[in-house]
Amino acid sequence: MAEPLIIVGAGGHGRETAFAHQLANPPDSFLGFLDDRCTGATAEGWPVLGTIDAAARNPHARFVIAINDPRVRRTVAERLRVLGVERWASVIHPEVRLHRTVQLGIGCSILGGSQVTTSIRIGDHCIVNRGCQVSHDAAIGDYCSLNPGACIAGGVSIGDGCEIGSASSIRQGTRIGRGATIGMGAVVLRDVPEEAVVAGCPARLLRSNDPW
Repeated sequence: MAEPLIIVGAGGHGRETAFAHQLANPPDSFLGFLDDRCTGATAEGWPVLGTIDAAARNPHARFVIAINDPRVRRTVAERLRVLGVERWASVIHPEVRLHRTVQLGIGCSILGGSQVTTSIRIGDHCIVNRGCQVSHDAAIGDYCSLNPGACIAGGVSIGDGCEIGSASSIRQGTRIGRGATIGMGAVVLRDVPEEAVVAGCPARLLRSNDPW
């Protein structure tokens, strides 16, 4: 029997994560959402159980944070730990097959259509959204978000807290510094410094994020 799951964040990614979970688990294994801004139920009829503080009332549940912004996700994870949350779930769409050499951290979600091949390390609380490709020997830090259709080539290293834009491509062997943002559709051909925001084809520096 599947352990009960609560998803933190009832927005679009949270609802897609709930759908992926229910494809491979009994419907009653998903208890609902916690969200500070949403009440009642989602358009799909899934219940919102309360604010994030309600996590303390569900000690037997497992949790996954389905909020796309890496900085917000880190803040929420720290808040949940203060509330005593120690049981984290990873949600993997049933289409996705992970080779035994893939190291997957706690509290991750990998959605449908993604390909994660061999000898890959994905850190804690990461999101691999729909249709991403993560190739051999890639290393992805904690709290990273790979948006739909991102393509990570072999041997790429991505630091903590990075957001990789939809349909972007990162060249083999490239290093992305922590806290960096890769714009939608960007083609990254060289290393990206920490906290840099890059976009374009080839990708160029636009500005810097706040320190991670």
